Amino acid sequence: NFCFRGYLPISKHERKKKLHTLENTAIKTGQTQIFIETPYRNNQLFESIIKYCRNETYLCIASNITLPSENIKTRTIYEWKQIKPNFNKKLIIFLLGA
Repeated sequence: NFCFRGYLPISKHERKKKLHTLENTAIKTGQTQIFIETPYRNNQLFESIIKYCRNETYLCIASNITLPSENIKTRTIYEWKQIKPNFNKKLIIFLLGA
């Protein structure tokens, strides 16, 4: 069960509120929340996610799907905080789940 949410707000305040809403929806319903960002704003979105979401929430980041450099990783927010990768200018799909 999933829901595609498209792009999240650019404003930090609005993005924070939206992330909390998406995270709570994922927890309450078990529905994975899928969203995207423009390649040059991926790192800012990633930073917002790891800053505002709970450590135990799962985040899957799928980059460059169907390309030889395809990479799909699922980790908890806590685990992502330890890695801090660079997603600048990559085609990414973000999936948030409980």
